[in-house]
Amino acid sequence: MNATQFLAALHELFDVSAGTIQKYSVLQDIPGWSSMTFIGLIAMLDDDFGVRIAPGTILRCHTVEDLMEEVAAEQKPAKMAA
Repeated sequence: MNATQFLAALHELFDVSAGTIQKYSVLQDIPGWSSMTFIGLIAMLDDDFGVRIAPGTILRCHTVEDLMEEVAAEQKPAKMAA
């Protein structure tokens, strides 16, 4: 995963214009953040990036970058096993 792919996926999920979401954007301040997009985020992380991150872990992430770090940490064991 790279930052560009991750940000593009978020822009698609939240249906916002490119550039709206940055690495330092506060997750819960993203336009369109709701319980429905939160569920969509969990599904997107699983489908697009192959990781399952607990809802509580996502809620502890303050920024997009925090979430990216969680996703990267979850992907590492899979890469090492390959």
